[in-house]
Amino acid sequence: MQNRIFLLLALVVLGLSQKLSAQAVLREAFPNLRFENPIELLNPPDSSDRIFIVSQKGTIYVIPNRDSFPERPVFLDIRSRLVSGGERGLLGLAFHPQYAQNGYFYLYYTRNRNNQLESVLSRFEVDTQNPDRGNPNSEQELLRFAQPFSNHNGGKIAFGPDGYLYIASGDGGSAGDPQNNAQTLTNLLGKILRIDVDQPPGNLSYAIPPDNPLVANADGFREEIFCLWAPKPLEI
Repeated sequence: MQNRIFLLLALVVLGLSQKLSAQAVLREAFPNLRFENPIELLNPPDSSDRIFIVSQKGTIYVIPNRDSFPERPVFLDIRSRLVSGGERGLLGLAFHPQYAQNGYFYLYYTRNRNNQLESVLSRFEVDTQNPDRGNPNSEQELLRFAQPFSNHNGGKIAFGPDGYLYIASGDGGSAGDPQNNAQTLTNLLGKILRIDVDQPPGNLSYAIPPDNPLVANADGFREEIFCLWAPKPLEI
């Protein structure tokens, strides 16, 4: 009886897979366009139905959501500000939930500063005269921290349904997290960070959400930390 049940289930799964495969048709989305090192494809939270494509080399492209579009207009080019290659470069883009109203978007990238590799989180604004162009002169740096190695530099950033910005920092690199960054609470590496970009106190760049797990601790632990042990997060 048990063998019959297994056989019946196998036939059902096989029939479903054949039906699904017959219905699924793969089609190249943008046959006339080519991109170097694309790492992310996003729609902004507005009514434009545009597609933003992030290149790790430091360029963001914006195109209409139709496959016949023959060009790849540049939304923003920050190649001169970063270092790319391997696991470095422009690694994350997030649109503010109120992007349609305020034009804010956030980038996470790596750069060399005083011979030190570091990760940078910055806010930019859209060009007020052209919604298909980001303003390169609008950069406001919110956060930066050193990366000891050139891999495991994190990169994914995203707004949660709570309105807070989540940042995957990476553990700083080399095999096996030799500096134990992902479990060290006094630095930001190897964590998922969570910050409030809308209500920064005083002259600070961001606030700490009141329900972050390490808020008001007396041990010097970083209050931006939301969770531990995220050595090489590619998605959050």
